Amino acid sequence: MSRLGTAVELCCGMGGIGIGLRELGYEVVRAYDSWKQAVDVYNFNHGDVAVVQDLMLESSLSRALSDKRHLGDIDVLAAGPPCKGFSQLKNGRHDGRRRDNRLNNQVLFAIPDYVAIFRPRRFVVENVPALAIHRNGRTLKELLLALTSPANGLTYRTAVRIYDAAQFGTPQTRRRLLVMGIRHGDSGDFNVPDNSPDLSSFYAALRRNRSIHPRFSDISKRFMDDDDLDFVTAAQALSDLPRLGPGEIEMRRRYESEPRTAYQCWARSGAPVTITGTQTPGIVSRTLARLSHVSPGGCARDIPRDSLDGLVRRFDSAYRRLHPRAPSTALSTKYDCVYHYDFMRALSLREYARLQGIPDRIHFPSEIVCRRGAYEMIGNSVPPLLVEAALSRFLGRERLAARVAA
Repeated sequence: MSRLGTAVELCCGMGGIGIGLRELGYEVVRAYDSWKQAVDVYNFNHGDVAVVQDLMLESSLSRALSDKRHLGDIDVLAAGPPCKGFSQLKNGRHDGRRRDNRLNNQVLFAIPDYVAIFRPRRFVVENVPALAIHRNGRTLKELLLALTSPANGLTYRTAVRIYDAAQFGTPQTRRRLLVMGIRHGDSGDFNVPDNSPDLSSFYAALRRNRSIHPRFSDISKRFMDDDDLDFVTAAQALSDLPRLGPGEIEMRRRYESEPRTAYQCWARSGAPVTITGTQTPGIVSRTLARLSHVSPGGCARDIPRDSLDGLVRRFDSAYRRLHPRAPSTALSTKYDCVYHYDFMRALSLREYARLQGIPDRIHFPSEIVCRRGAYEMIGNSVPPLLVEAALSRFLGRERLAARVAA
């Protein structure tokens, strides 16, 4: 086992949390997820670490007990349980009555049982910020109570923070809630970064080419700096990738150029000279006609009424186009949730992964997962750079020199 520390992942998906933990020097010794395709992608990229397991089954608890005896002491337990039942975009309410809310509650509240089994020195549970207001805050309060005392004689100090991935090196504005815990009696400091400031008005100004308020001048300069690894725009993330049109077939392709930014250097570390994930979705004429009215940084609200051609939903979440000098809006699990800033098309799988902070060495083989499933895995994953950057202080680790100096 690694002398640097061991980690276990729950609800691991394709491994976003694990990528971040590995960058901090941890050895992920076991990962669990109920989606077989995600587990297969995880193991393709990281070896046979992940297993298919529904955390709510009694047999899964038995499996975890057996794994614990084999694995020994665990330094970090990290979990990214499903968030759809808590999302405001999903149902617009937080009363706990919907079936998906109940199912997600069950998965979320299974986490303390696994904390009790593995007894990690520290744990991290990731979800959407709307969890904090679900059932008027009662869900989060109950979760914290369960995590604080998961077993007799085992207690943790906990903290809750909300972070914006775009302020931790991810070229995407994605706010996430993290519950962090440290075992009582542990000698380490309980040191966590403050909540991320709300930069929504600044991002809106960037995407709409409006003047920037003086209070954002320092952050604006950082976004313009191609060597800054903490504030990254869409173009700084994507401009070296192959130039593609809509409906391209999947094939290995060479990069369009040498790395142009520090982020691109980081993304290409350990990747081959040709990359996968270069297939692009096709586009129908009606969508193309609508999109022609949307400038980079815009959305469906920019489409003239006489050009809607049957489009009913005129929300900010539809027909969004990237702006080259701003981070992406939050990605969903749908491949057409955002369109390229230079080309009239949705993003390739590799571009999608780049915006989520997933490096090019991670592959999504077509013989393992279909294209739609791969987009869903990426959209559901936890941004690895958020894990790496936000947790480095909490976990008492320095970010790897290769990342800092890339």
